[in-house]
Amino acid sequence: MKILIVAFWFPPSNFIGAIRVGKLARHLDGRGYDVRVLTTDIAEDRSVPLEIPRERVICAEYRQARDRLGPWVRRFRRCGVRGSTGNQDGAAAAAGGRAAQEQDGPARGSLWELLRNQYYGLRHIPDRRRNWVNTAVPAGMRVIGEWKPDLMFASAPPFTGLIVASRLSRAGKIPWIADFRDLWVDNPYYSEPGWRRPIDTLLEWQTVRDAAALVTVSPIWAEQLRRRHGKPTEVVYNGYAAEDFPSAPPRDERGGALTIRHTGTIYRGFRDPSAVFAAIALLPEFLRDRVRVEFFGDAGDDVVAMAAKHRVGDRVAVRPRVPYRHALELQMQADVLLLLQWVDKRDEGNLPGKLFEYLYARRPILFIGYEQGIAAQIIRERGAGLVSSAPEQIRSQLQQWIEAKDAGRLTTLGPSVTHGLSREDQFRKLESLFAAVVNGQRVATGS
Repeated sequence: MKILIVAFWFPPSNFIGAIRVGKLARHLDGRGYDVRVLTTDIAEDRSVPLEIPRERVICAEYRQARDRLGPWVRRFRRCGVRGSTGNQDGAAAAAGGRAAQEQDGPARGSLWELLRNQYYGLRHIPDRRRNWVNTAVPAGMRVIGEWKPDLMFASAPPFTGLIVASRLSRAGKIPWIADFRDLWVDNPYYSEPGWRRPIDTLLEWQTVRDAAALVTVSPIWAEQLRRRHGKPTEVVYNGYAAEDFPSAPPRDERGGALTIRHTGTIYRGFRDPSAVFAAIALLPEFLRDRVRVEFFGDAGDDVVAMAAKHRVGDRVAVRPRVPYRHALELQMQADVLLLLQWVDKRDEGNLPGKLFEYLYARRPILFIGYEQGIAAQIIRERGAGLVSSAPEQIRSQLQQWIEAKDAGRLTTLGPSVTHGLSREDQFRKLESLFAAVVNGQRVATGS
């Protein structure tokens, strides 16, 4: 079977969206499928391994449109008018959304921030990668003209990639499947101006109306997609890839500081580590020095300020972002892994890829977020750690972990915590979906 994957991010780019599709391409190639990938090549961090032959990757040029607002705002800021100009790669930095990493969202608070939000809301429909359509569609047309695939699989965000696949599907009469790593209009972190929602709602419907099926990473999100589009929707977790981790976990050491680690981005106002700082502050003074929290990634000054507010700044370290496989190694060497989500029901369906990495590292997980969500449910069901946002409860658990480490009993979690969650396990479900679509079989509406 010939499969064309359409994804703005792809290895070697060290971007969270690249990992899922990169591993899918590797899996399909290893299973004998004829795979091509339509993508870009713009990332500065190129630490994720490319695991298919390079000649099968077609990079369509991408150029970000000139930012005409930023210089004006910077000029006024120099005059003493405060405002936010950051046209960053994702609303994650501004509005705090993981999905919104591909949609510039607002930083609320000032007149200039309001104007910025309106301006970029108009300029970036459906997202800031919209210009990729201009080069990706012609490049894709050349691919399907020379090598007509049996099926296309497009992964988003950015949702521009789904628009590219939709146009190629209609032009080449090729069935396609839309992969929602994050939701579009129903995204819990959706932060566009109010007038954008009906536009995005229509655009999402127009884009996926001809898709043969939808795929997403969470059963709750799958149900939302089924209700919105009435299409068969498969749940395919992000999973873990054992080959990316060190060959053997380090031995547990007795005594010393309890090392808690977080890898990745901290989204201000949405993913808040304050509860763990408050818990450390509640420990008896002689135990506070026994805990160390390390953040690797885009944590920023906010984390330092939060720790200082709780008077535990000396127990917290913020480190720069590290290459992908180094991050996995750091996870396996930690005593406890910190997973942060939004403490809000709207985040109940969010199931980050980091959770599966943490599970494979088999270190106890401290989860702070919405306690009735799917991520919390998996952690509880598999006995993989503590789910709590209450400082008192976290304090008690920290004491237990410190005592266990002193006694040499803070061991790795059992292998059952990862059962059925490998990428290979998950991608086999995709293979069945691919076969059904290509063979014109009726695809089930649920999974």
